[in-house]
Amino acid sequence: MPNPNLQWLAARLKLRHFTLLTELDRYRSISRAARQLGLAQPTVTRALAEIEGIFMAPLFTRSRRGLEPTVAGQLVLARARRGLADAEALGQDLVALGAGRQGLLRVGVIPFLSRQTQDTMWRYLLALEPRLGFVVEEATTDVLQTAVHARRLDCAICRFTSAGTQTGLAQQLLYHQEPRLVVSRDAGDRLARRGLDWEAFVPMQWIFPPQNTPIREMIHSIFAVAGLAVPVPFMEAYAQKTLTSVLRHMPDAVTILPDDIAQEVADISGARVMPQRLKWQLPPVGMVRLPDATHATLVDALAETMLRAVRPAPGLRNDPA
Repeated sequence: MPNPNLQWLAARLKLRHFTLLTELDRYRSISRAARQLGLAQPTVTRALAEIEGIFMAPLFTRSRRGLEPTVAGQLVLARARRGLADAEALGQDLVALGAGRQGLLRVGVIPFLSRQTQDTMWRYLLALEPRLGFVVEEATTDVLQTAVHARRLDCAICRFTSAGTQTGLAQQLLYHQEPRLVVSRDAGDRLARRGLDWEAFVPMQWIFPPQNTPIREMIHSIFAVAGLAVPVPFMEAYAQKTLTSVLRHMPDAVTILPDDIAQEVADISGARVMPQRLKWQLPPVGMVRLPDATHATLVDALAETMLRAVRPAPGLRNDPA
């Protein structure tokens, strides 16, 4: 019997096979997957046997918890999800093409992108001819990298992580951000003369970003190094409008933001960016994509345009105030 090479798979494998496998993995039950797909249970059983014959390996085993993917099943399922994601992206591109656009670009962004970064990106993308359609997702870096890897996004502007490198994402450095303390105006006036006395910040009303974000981890590290208990935040928030409003109305609110975002929030809310520099660094911001991304050339050109916009002129230092 031949090995399941490309010629063998191309002659036998169908996208509907991938759909069935992902539904079996989701429900871990032949009967429930059959109901979801609108098929009879014996039909799904025969289809699974057919697929396992194509791959020449069992893809699921039965246990008390239901179906469990085998090692081969896990490998096939990973490819199945990518194949279905590529098919969905192709469908979206064709719909955009039918509407007179050259396709659809699906972009992910972290919430902490400055106005300059957003303006540079959209000036470039909206000037393209013929025009593109767009899908934009705003989320944390880990969510965006997962979406890019799963091909639900073509690219993402997010922070560099070791996980991104390990999963094979191509990363283009754009710029660095410096973390800064931002406090409500009244508290800022009171604390400005005390320096970085972290004990004085413990009883304040802290706004933390979500779990598993670089700033959240940095805040925990700051207090741990200072030998202090990490404050219990009164709020977890990432949206700039929320941060702006809370800092405007709560007299003892405090948070840590990237320097460019900190200044934007302070300008609108009347909050104060503390002059003291934090001896901590944030992971740099960059563009990530898969090496074989559909719009790789366009994404790279966008990244280069954004890099030129933030690159300091010759002889000038890009040193945040």
